[in-house]
Amino acid sequence: MRLSISARVSIACTSVILMALTVLATGLSVGNKIHDADLRITLLSEALHLENRLDQMQRQLRQDIGRVTRDAERGAVVSAVRWGELNDGIAAFRQRSSSTAQFLASRPEAGWVPVRETQRAAADFATAADRLIQIGRTRPSGIKSAMPRFLSALTALENSRSRARQDLTFAISKAAESNRRESRRDIISVLLGGLVIVAIIFSMTIWLRRRLVSPITILAARLREFRVGDSDGDIPGVERADELGDLARGLYEYRNAVESRRTAERRAEFLANHDMLTGLANRLLFENRLAHELSRSGRTGDVVAVFAIDLDAFKAINDRLGHAGGDRVLKRTARLLSSSVRGDDLVARIGGDEFAIIQVAHAQPAAAEALISRIFKTASAPSDEGVAIRMSVGVALSEPGQTGDELHELADLALYRAKADGRNTARIFNKHLKDEESQRVRLGRDLEDAVSANELHLAFQPIADTASLEIVAYEALLRWRHPILGDIPPDVFVPIAESTGLIGTIGSWVIDQALRAASAWDPKLSLAINLSPIQFRSAGLADEICDAARRWGVTFDRLELEVTEGATLLGFQRDNVLATLKTLQEYGARVVMDDFGTGHSSLSNLKEFTFDKIKIDRSFVATMHSHASSSSIVKATIGLGQSLGLTIVAEGVEAEKQLADLRRWGCDQVQGFLIGKPADGGVIRQARMPAHGIDR
Repeated sequence: MRLSISARVSIACTSVILMALTVLATGLSVGNKIHDADLRITLLSEALHLENRLDQMQRQLRQDIGRVTRDAERGAVVSAVRWGELNDGIAAFRQRSSSTAQFLASRPEAGWVPVRETQRAAADFATAADRLIQIGRTRPSGIKSAMPRFLSALTALENSRSRARQDLTFAISKAAESNRRESRRDIISVLLGGLVIVAIIFSMTIWLRRRLVSPITILAARLREFRVGDSDGDIPGVERADELGDLARGLYEYRNAVESRRTAERRAEFLANHDMLTGLANRLLFENRLAHELSRSGRTGDVVAVFAIDLDAFKAINDRLGHAGGDRVLKRTARLLSSSVRGDDLVARIGGDEFAIIQVAHAQPAAAEALISRIFKTASAPSDEGVAIRMSVGVALSEPGQTGDELHELADLALYRAKADGRNTARIFNKHLKDEESQRVRLGRDLEDAVSANELHLAFQPIADTASLEIVAYEALLRWRHPILGDIPPDVFVPIAESTGLIGTIGSWVIDQALRAASAWDPKLSLAINLSPIQFRSAGLADEICDAARRWGVTFDRLELEVTEGATLLGFQRDNVLATLKTLQEYGARVVMDDFGTGHSSLSNLKEFTFDKIKIDRSFVATMHSHASSSSIVKATIGLGQSLGLTIVAEGVEAEKQLADLRRWGCDQVQGFLIGKPADGGVIRQARMPAHGIDR
């Protein structure tokens, strides 16, 4: 049965009140007893006092009678006045004795006293005294004979009164002893009752403090902690089955609700500003922090450094380890970067495999260079996971009045240069890169008019059969002769065309001009055209190529469309790319994988799409005699092509020894300066010709 706190307190208080009333009643009873005992002692004392006064009157009367009778017996004259005084004294004595006897008889609480005996003895004494006075007054000679009776009555009275006084004295002593004993017992009882009440009150105080006041104080403290956001303390009394237990459980549920809400708010705030996978700051927090640091640096004179970081070959890691493995690498990278920076630097994941760092320091670029050194040192440390982390880093340092977007964009430019310089390296944006960027902007602007100004032209490089060295195809190569800057290399202006969106227009022009030139060739010669990955964003690319081929009368079986592995790595557009290539194959064109071995997932591409031809990148051919690994790659690629029934083309063949080895290993076709340099389409002969007839 549940007993509430109020019920418990009420019961305890009622018990204390009842005990207090009991003690009070006991005290009143004790007081009454003491009062009665005191009253009895007072009455006994008063009776004893009366007896003593009567005794004094008796003695005085006896002395007066003795003197008068002796005078009378000697014959001396006793005046009537003296005899009257004696009679009056005897009458007063009789009256006083009678009154005292009546008073004592009316006070039974005074105890037993021989009242009648004393009254009778007093009466006899008074009678004997009257007789003796009468004889002494009328006949003095008879005094001697009457004296014995008087003395007998006097003796009887004195004995009676002596016994009465003894009885009264004993009664007083007995009453006082009884009063002392009973008072002591009753007072002890009252004190014990008071002590019990004090003990109960003390116990109630301790109980109230431990079971009521302290829990309420702690609960109030917990409520104050809620207001300041600190609620780690335990809540007492949750298990109690009373009102405080209900309050504690309610407070516990309230705290859980508040904590759940705060957790949700912190979670929402974290999700709004952090990357879920790595726990790093996201782009929003990065941009806000960058804007804040740039604003603050204008007052402090510090320099803000922005690091743009990309993982190298991350797609290959994803293909090899799956998305779970790729996520593990991203987390490792996050830990690596976080362990390399200072406590006040910010590491952020911008998206995918892109990371960024904000570093604020007064001594720049020394601080940025030190951080770059720490990052690459940590990345080069051996790892138990078996996957090496390689990254390209671009750094830009702030200047007065620069916005966050501008600074981040410069860091990206430095990152692109790091990638162009071989990856797994770092570049800091400087005046040289700034000049290059200015040059790139200028070239982008000039490239817009290059087609209409006839500044672009095509050159065709021959591809020969390895065994006979007969030309079997020509690859169309785009060239730009700038009217002021002269010849611009394709690896410079093609990325500009891709980034500015001009590659679509230029690519269409290349397709049309290449097919126009091929229409005048020997029908047995094939035409190889390079397609940019950006061109695949156009859904009508296949139809555009087919329309141009029909327009210039070039059969589809003469077309070889070369795509780099980057074209198949367009993320969500990958399926569209493969579908376009499949359509071109269905028309009769051949699809060639260019620069095989330099991409992120060469074998994966071969698995997902059936290519007709593979071109070995020139970097492997150039070093196949100086690096055993390059030689092994070339031979393995040739063997792979043979097993899959694919034609293998080796690019960059410039030495007879290279040609000899390629023949020995079974390479199908070769291309390079040994076979022929790129030339204008107009000088290409109309028939197949042996390679040895070409200027090498």
